[in-house]
Amino acid sequence: VELAAPEEEQAEAGPCTPLEEELSSLWSELLGAKTIGRHRSFFDLGGDSMLAIQLISRLRDAFQIELPLRALFEAPTVAGMAQAIEAARREDSVPGGEGSRIDLRSEAVLDPTILPELVPTEDFGQPTSILLTGATGFLGAFLLHELLQQTQATIYCLVRAADVEEAEHKLRRNLATYALWSESQSSRVVPVVGDLARPRFGLSERQFDELAQTIDAIYHGGALVHFTYPYSALKAPNVRGTAEVLRLASRSKVKPMHHISTAAVFSSDLYSVDQTIGEQDELSHAEGLYDGYSQSKWVAERLVGEARTRGLPVCIYRPGVIAGHSQTGISNSDDVLHKLIEGCIQLGSAPTLDMSVDMSPVDYVSKAIVHISRQSEALGKAFHVVNPEPVHLSTLFARLRALGCAVDQIPYDAWRDELARAAEHASGNVLRPLLPLIPERMAGVGTPGQKLPALARMPRLDCRNTTTALAGTSIKCPEIDEALLRTYFAQYMGQKTYA
Repeated sequence: VELAAPEEEQAEAGPCTPLEEELSSLWSELLGAKTIGRHRSFFDLGGDSMLAIQLISRLRDAFQIELPLRALFEAPTVAGMAQAIEAARREDSVPGGEGSRIDLRSEAVLDPTILPELVPTEDFGQPTSILLTGATGFLGAFLLHELLQQTQATIYCLVRAADVEEAEHKLRRNLATYALWSESQSSRVVPVVGDLARPRFGLSERQFDELAQTIDAIYHGGALVHFTYPYSALKAPNVRGTAEVLRLASRSKVKPMHHISTAAVFSSDLYSVDQTIGEQDELSHAEGLYDGYSQSKWVAERLVGEARTRGLPVCIYRPGVIAGHSQTGISNSDDVLHKLIEGCIQLGSAPTLDMSVDMSPVDYVSKAIVHISRQSEALGKAFHVVNPEPVHLSTLFARLRALGCAVDQIPYDAWRDELARAAEHASGNVLRPLLPLIPERMAGVGTPGQKLPALARMPRLDCRNTTTALAGTSIKCPEIDEALLRTYFAQYMGQKTYA
């Protein structure tokens, strides 16, 4: 008979207080587990991000308190949440609240051993072997497709999987999802089983060295993208993973590293909506970044910048909101903007917000990045890969109405109330899981000139580096007009049916 280790016995211990009893019962209901150890992690028991949002919502209703979602990630046990609830009742510092902010500048320290050797002088524009991270994502699939189209290189794809066979299946399935799979090019796609969240991607020293000697260039698009996760949950894949990519780029022969960042690194509310950010401007404000994803990408980009000062040839690309393919309409259904539009179509109404939306079709973004990356003069620069003509939210919905979408714009507070009522029904709304993250009231929102919350505030992004690098090519960002929206809407209606 195997005896449980002391820490396992502690994890399986039952609730000790009436509050823990209530929490245990609630977790059991949500997770479908009969017994809940007071020190067992919510996520080890089968919880995921959507269930986490539901749990926080249920806690708010049951205990009449406001807990940030990250409180669950930082104290994901019955015992830990009981302490967080008691602290909230006493109005003490709550895990994940104002009192537990992370100093992102101190996080952005690159290992001093990541130091490139003598940089060769040959042209970096014709690599024969490329490493791509993030190929099983949305943009990653299109980057893989463009690398196959624009180069003759063999593309090594880092994939988190149990073995090579599973990694191959993931790559094929993802490309097929976006109508990109081509059997004729499959021989140029080589899966590498590895995990960004682990040192050396989980490879042995020998395997890591062999990969470093094989690869001629790196496109780092891999990241855990989740706007409800705190920085602590994203640090390993997004920050440490970037450091390991930089380590690989510096190891053995020096390799150019093309880093896919995000425009969200400038989403701090310390920037003004009237401010224009240049592509070479420093990442000034870490304070005021409102979500863990933006924070993790800010730190990761700072690491890349430090590697650049040490002599590593790098390019930084900052896409904005990546929309569907401009010709096929195929899009990422998990994207926040996609869900917002879908939820508004389901509801029949949209909020009146004085804000513009940057939507750049994924085929434009991927073509632009790969084309720019092949120009030697691009090394050392940053590029804003955004739509130079963003569309106002009211214009976006007006164009959707012209296409037959019955979506009326109403004041934000009324829209939020309608959404809450719709979420009570069994059929719900696609935005239902995100309801706890959508503010119930926004005083002043919708009035021109009024300041918006951090989520809706972004400075203007200058993109002249990108425009210059694409001059003379056919790669241009399409306007968000009725023709483009008709393509998206046709694809959307082909996939969705509502009674």
